[in-house]
Amino acid sequence: MLSAPFGNTGVEVSRLGFGGMRFDAPEKTGEMAAVVMHAFERGVTYFDTAPYYCDDQSEIICGAAFKEMKKTGRPFYVASKTMESTPDAVRQQCERSLERLHVDAIDFYHVWCLVHPDDLPRRKVSGVLDAFRQLKEEGLIRHISVSTHLEHDHIEAMLDQGEGLFESMLIGINMQNHHLRYPGVQAAADRGMAVVTMNTLGGGVLTKYPGHYEQLVRPGDASIVESALRFNLSLPGVTVALIGFRNEADVDVAADAVERFTPLDEAEIQAVDDDVRSLYRDFCTQCGYCADCPEGIPVVRLMEAYNLGLLEGVDEAVRKMQYHWGISDVRELLAACTACRECEEKCTQRLPILARFEEMKQAASKQQRDS
Repeated sequence: MLSAPFGNTGVEVSRLGFGGMRFDAPEKTGEMAAVVMHAFERGVTYFDTAPYYCDDQSEIICGAAFKEMKKTGRPFYVASKTMESTPDAVRQQCERSLERLHVDAIDFYHVWCLVHPDDLPRRKVSGVLDAFRQLKEEGLIRHISVSTHLEHDHIEAMLDQGEGLFESMLIGINMQNHHLRYPGVQAAADRGMAVVTMNTLGGGVLTKYPGHYEQLVRPGDASIVESALRFNLSLPGVTVALIGFRNEADVDVAADAVERFTPLDEAEIQAVDDDVRSLYRDFCTQCGYCADCPEGIPVVRLMEAYNLGLLEGVDEAVRKMQYHWGISDVRELLAACTACRECEEKCTQRLPILARFEEMKQAASKQQRDS
């Protein structure tokens, strides 16, 4: 299994990481723990989980596997997270995770789910970073990490606010949104941090619709999974690419792909970007040029959600805004729109952004009527 130094932490990890949020049958602890064990036997040493994943069973499943993995004497590394916003709550969740994971310390503990630019400042004021420092001093966590969905320059500002504590960053990046998030990867790498990518397969969309994305499969790659992994692992600054594994077959597909890995060069990475832009003209490529709406509307996030709507219906776009971005009412969010069309003027693809806003508002209204 391909491995690499994990930033400046002094440890080396597998470049393929186990994402613990997509188990096929989370109620079957033993069967799903066997999936984790299988990944370990295939050479995976970086395991990412969190409270609430898979009906709050992911840490329990992983913990059952870790008990057995420890008996081998071979190294592995555990990542978990907390989005709690007070020191007491952070400690309580960390201690609960330690108990469920059956480890003495969590290797990479993440300040989790930074979605808005003011999320970290608010938690800092309440003492969350001090709580992380204390947990590290006590040996309950080994390294302080951060998980974010922020875009572009917001990431660099967030890292600066971290007071030099963050040693690794978890960020959503893939073939589709490379332009939007890659500056954040560079900002973290410039600070000597390891970078782990989540959503490597676009939240499962790339594999759910293989026919739609078949033109992104690169020459010599067996599947879109291999092309997606190859793309992420070729990005300078990326240390580990997570895949959310459902079963042992998923593990084997990804592990085989990483064992065959040869990096894309700069021109080949650009060719993927060009293909995304040319082949999927109706899909927002997440370049981010529309990000600075004068009314503060998160246009980029709305268009990312609409991408899902193009595949599964606009109702799903509205649901993504709800469950992924925490926007309970899209209509309320879009009420501030003055139809100035600045976003459309900046759009490099000339997408009908305002018309898409209207579709999402209508879908939200229908959801409310049907509920």
